[in-house]
Amino acid sequence: MADDFITQVNEEMQAQRLRAMARRIGAVVGAVAVIGAIGGGVWGWNSHARHAAQQAASARYFTAMTALSDPKHDAAATQKATATFQNLAEHGPVGVRSYAALRLADLQSQAHQTDAALKMWQGVADDNAADPALRDMARYMSLNARTATADPKTLRPGYEALVQGGGAWAPLAQEGLAALDLRPGATADQQKEARRILTQIVGSENATEGVRARAQALLETFGDAG
Repeated sequence: MADDFITQVNEEMQAQRLRAMARRIGAVVGAVAVIGAIGGGVWGWNSHARHAAQQAASARYFTAMTALSDPKHDAAATQKATATFQNLAEHGPVGVRSYAALRLADLQSQAHQTDAALKMWQGVADDNAADPALRDMARYMSLNARTATADPKTLRPGYEALVQGGGAWAPLAQEGLAALDLRPGATADQQKEARRILTQIVGSENATEGVRARAQALLETFGDAG
């Protein structure tokens, strides 16, 4: 009988533990469900907010672009568009932020504000959240803006990295390397290297027609037409 009693007590204690565990599991499941519902609502709201912010930023960007494309736009319109690009470059969502920064850098470059443009291009190049093609574009624009004045030794690694990376900017980077080798005072070896690169560009399927045409025109100055 003692054994039966002990068995019953053990069974009752086990049942109580199971009931307590069930209550705890129920509470946890309920909490998870509530948290999941809240989390889902927050995610949905954040997703909606991000989408709305992206749309609003895109609208501001294209409004500024449209204003600049108007042949009749004046200095005030340029100033307003510049301010819009500046704001979007600093505070806009990913994507629009990069486009705005690139457009702002272009305006700054046109206004001979080279240091400001270089800083803006570098910001896009360093932005890990930016589209890789836009980062490469920023790197190329920064290099191209300094090709005529900076020490070729400081620019060559950047151009070579773009060439090795392939993609749309590789032929333009090759063109940049050729330009470095054709600067005033270039040695015979540098000119030879430039001809080699230009020949590659002419035969490249990735180069645009314009890039190939420029390369062919330069080759003709060496008497290497065809």
